Amino acid sequence: MKERLIKILVFVTCFGLIAWILATQNAALPIWSITTGLMVSIIATPLYFGLVEALYSLNHLSLFWKTKVIYRRQDVRLSIAYLYRIKVKGKYLLVKNRKSNYYQLVGGAYKTLPGVEKVFKKFEVKPDKRFETDNGIAKNDLRFTLPGKYVIGIIKWFHSREDREISQWREFCEELLTPGILDKHNFRYIDYKYATTLQTPMKKAKKLSCQEILIYEIFDLVPNTEQLQSLEAMCDQGDTDYIKWADPVLIDKLGFDERTKEVVYEIGAHTKWAIGERWTDD
Repeated sequence: MKERLIKILVFVTCFGLIAWILATQNAALPIWSITTGLMVSIIATPLYFGLVEALYSLNHLSLFWKTKVIYRRQDVRLSIAYLYRIKVKGKYLLVKNRKSNYYQLVGGAYKTLPGVEKVFKKFEVKPDKRFETDNGIAKNDLRFTLPGKYVIGIIKWFHSREDREISQWREFCEELLTPGILDKHNFRYIDYKYATTLQTPMKKAKKLSCQEILIYEIFDLVPNTEQLQSLEAMCDQGDTDYIKWADPVLIDKLGFDERTKEVVYEIGAHTKWAIGERWTDD
């Protein structure tokens, strides 16, 4: 509150000084011209950032209204992750979720880095209690709750890439290399390219009494010749309990096979969103 009050006082003072100079002094004189220019620069800076904020809000009017007004003081849950689309012979590689009995694209939540404490304190971030590890709450995951009024600010912080994981290698290694699904030497390095970012509307969280926003950054694996051959061979070997190869039709129906009229296995809705590059209310 003190910081905001100081900004208001500086703005009003500068505006008043400009008005006084124009009304009582010869603004063409160097001293008043320089003073006026300085005051205009001070005023213009917050106006510029205010204009940017207003334009951003127009493009996200629903989110702005919900976070700044309706759920301003209520906790909102955010989960921010990345996913790999690994496509071979028209099918996508899926892995079994570690906590639930369904399959999804390779990937997981981003992690924070040392230095994020200041940001989290500013936005009153609290650890997510929905997902826990063997050692308790996964505090370093970008899954957390915070007051609605800070949601837009924390999303902007995420896109700044400061004090958080920016590589997508860790989950690829943990889900495919560590368990021996892929050869560690053959895939000791990988290339992948950014595809898109999906952000769900703010909606009621499943199994929690709060609103929720899910954000996914989607990447396409770009295998070299040797890696592609290895993936094709694995695809030819078929499914296992841990990995599945699913075509877009099966993914679109979240594991329901229209040909056999039965659920082959469950597929997470976010996998469908990532393949189709749009959110659907599944």
